[in-house]
Amino acid sequence: MALTSILVAYDGSKHSEAALAQALDLARTAGATLSLVCVIPVIAAAYGVEMPPGDSVAETIEAARRMLAEAKLKIEQGGPVRVETTLLEGDPVDQILDHAEKHPPSLIVVGSRGLSDAGRFFLGSVSDGILHHARCSVLVVKSPGAPRRGRGSRAL
Repeated sequence: MALTSILVAYDGSKHSEAALAQALDLARTAGATLSLVCVIPVIAAAYGVEMPPGDSVAETIEAARRMLAEAKLKIEQGGPVRVETTLLEGDPVDQILDHAEKHPPSLIVVGSRGLSDAGRFFLGSVSDGILHHARCSVLVVKSPGAPRRGRGSRAL
């Protein structure tokens, strides 16, 4: 598989930083374009008001723009890589998959938070959703020190 473009789901967390580091290595080796995609999860309240938890929408959008700009600058200062950034709002899985449909990458790279089965059931999993629904290859990067879970009685 020739890597010409790599989409990285990026939110500034340590998990997405690990994914970005791996994607950056791949992009430099292959000469691929790196596309950082950040999604602001928007929650529709009972009265139709959409807000990210905690801050105002405008503050959250501005913070995400600054985060993407800083990440792009840091990448470009480290050596020649073509970097594109995209800021989206909505469900992270849906937005990343929609972006990948419109701008098909060779590979999608995401970090893994290492959720438990219960956490995955209640919270969902961005990496899991992308892995199962993307039309291209997906690399899920585990962060150093990711928690190990018991396998229970599941057969290998």
